[in-house]
Amino acid sequence: MLYLKQNRGDMMPKKITKQARRRMTLFVIIFIFIVTFMCINIFPDWLKIMANNKEIALLESNYEELLNNEEALKAEVQKLKNPEYMERYAKEKYLYTRPNEIIIRKTGTSD
Repeated sequence: MLYLKQNRGDMMPKKITKQARRRMTLFVIIFIFIVTFMCINIFPDWLKIMANNKEIALLESNYEELLNNEEALKAEVQKLKNPEYMERYAKEKYLYTRPNEIIIRKTGTSD
């Protein structure tokens, strides 16, 4: 390989010696080795990070769902504190009645 060397305004070709070529080759090989070594060490950590990011997204989704569920349960607790609602709920869901009370249910209405 020839490189041009500037000397007092005129260009002169400069030869690269075998020793310089060997140094450059060794430098390139060492550089490639270091980059490869770093990639091999970083790849498993990168996979763990990606798995953790997926897990975080899933957990955040579950958290939001649980918050919504908690709000619904709190609303239900507030309703159940009302004696009229609780009485109506028990009658509808568990068919409870007061003494001397009869429940008549409609079935199969053809409207």
